[in-house]
Amino acid sequence: MDEESFVGDFAWFGDIGDLLDHRTAVTDPIASDLARDGLSLPADFLALITRANLHRCLDREGGGAWTDVTGPLPSPVDPADRMVLFFRDQQSCIMWYLYLHHSGQAAVVCSDRDFTVEPGLRYGPDGEIVLPRREIFWTAPSVEIFAYRFLAEARLTLAIHEKQRAGELDPELLAYLAHYVPSSSSEGCGRMPR
Repeated sequence: MDEESFVGDFAWFGDIGDLLDHRTAVTDPIASDLARDGLSLPADFLALITRANLHRCLDREGGGAWTDVTGPLPSPVDPADRMVLFFRDQQSCIMWYLYLHHSGQAAVVCSDRDFTVEPGLRYGPDGEIVLPRREIFWTAPSVEIFAYRFLAEARLTLAIHEKQRAGELDPELLAYLAHYVPSSSSEGCGRMPR
């Protein structure tokens, strides 16, 4: 899908469901804390976390990854920015954060560091003290785009494991997959079996 079509309403998803009170109980305090810093949670983030049909949709398709909302957290990049943890893989090796820039821009970033806890001393293989990394990596320009990509890739991974043929896949998934395949004029390169 053209990124311009992602406007924060999850129209591509279908019915996003009703607002869940037990989930707004999680997001409302975060929103209040952010407001003190002049920041706000984007509508697509709120929808993903608080709407009945969106809540846990990534968990269901994510192979053990799960929604875990915590924040706001200080940014390791700029003290005026904030982050909100919202998703982690099953062993907490990768965490995804909503990154809120003090300019009002937001994006999704990931890190192998859990910024919700202060790490104790870590030791390397020879017993030396290892300082924790503070790296974050840009993942997507919005929560909605992240969710779309995550769900598309999860469905494609399942299709590959189930040995589905290209003709059995939704055309939208094939189009998504095609952006990974370099175009080639040589016979057989970049082609999927029908």
